[in-house]
Amino acid sequence: MPGLLSFHAHPDDEVIQAGGVLAATAAAGRPTMVVTATDGAEGEVHNYDDPEAIKPRLAEVRAEEMAAAMSILGVEQHVFLGYRDSGMMGADSNFHPDCFWQADFDDAVGRLVSIIRRFRPEVMTIYDPYGGYGHPDHIQVHRVGLAAFWAAADLARYPLQEGEEPWLVPKLYWSAWPRSRRRRFAEMQLEAGEITEEQFEQAANSGVPDELLTLVDTREWIDTKLKALRAHRSQIPEDWFMLRVDEDMRDEVVGLEAFYRVHSSVDVVDDGDLFAGL
Repeated sequence: MPGLLSFHAHPDDEVIQAGGVLAATAAAGRPTMVVTATDGAEGEVHNYDDPEAIKPRLAEVRAEEMAAAMSILGVEQHVFLGYRDSGMMGADSNFHPDCFWQADFDDAVGRLVSIIRRFRPEVMTIYDPYGGYGHPDHIQVHRVGLAAFWAAADLARYPLQEGEEPWLVPKLYWSAWPRSRRRRFAEMQLEAGEITEEQFEQAANSGVPDELLTLVDTREWIDTKLKALRAHRSQIPEDWFMLRVDEDMRDEVVGLEAFYRVHSSVDVVDDGDLFAGL
């Protein structure tokens, strides 16, 4: 049965970008794997009385949260790629020798190549070239993910290791934010007085036009997705936008997940199904 490998930057990204697809894929009995590039050791700490006491062991805490989220989504296979969180662009943490932003490119690609060759998914998801919003680790997920996608079949560049088989994933997608979702979220912010009219116009016209995307209906999995988000306790505050979406907007903002098809070896219209034609 065709399987899915979903490559993400930090613990919690997998739920935000693809939680519904992951839950639905796993529930259908398809092999499902999440690969997380970094340990999530940077960023703010929410929902703890003493955040400063958590920070020295933040990577450990977020690994525990990651395991809880995977259990809620029903995903049995998860791998950390082994890099430190790089923090936001321009931060001192960008220069930490162990962070993903500073990773040796060939080494990082090789790590992911080995995972792809062993798991042999039929569908793989990564991020767009900007990483969605310019975070260095998200940009690296695009760079490393795209290179590993092609390199998994390249025996000259990456010779086979024990237990590996050359593998070209039949379908590759970028996670994307559809323009309709950007507009709905901007409407929420405008009504709440969080942005100006000018900012609304900018936000409402951002994102990828819906007609270019594979829009996956995951409304059945909204509650599961929100529960998995809350499992990332240290990262997701209770007033975070996905947790406070009005009932009449939940289907569009939370229940719709979008992907841009970059490569397919099967000639078929996706029509809301990443596995179409496989």
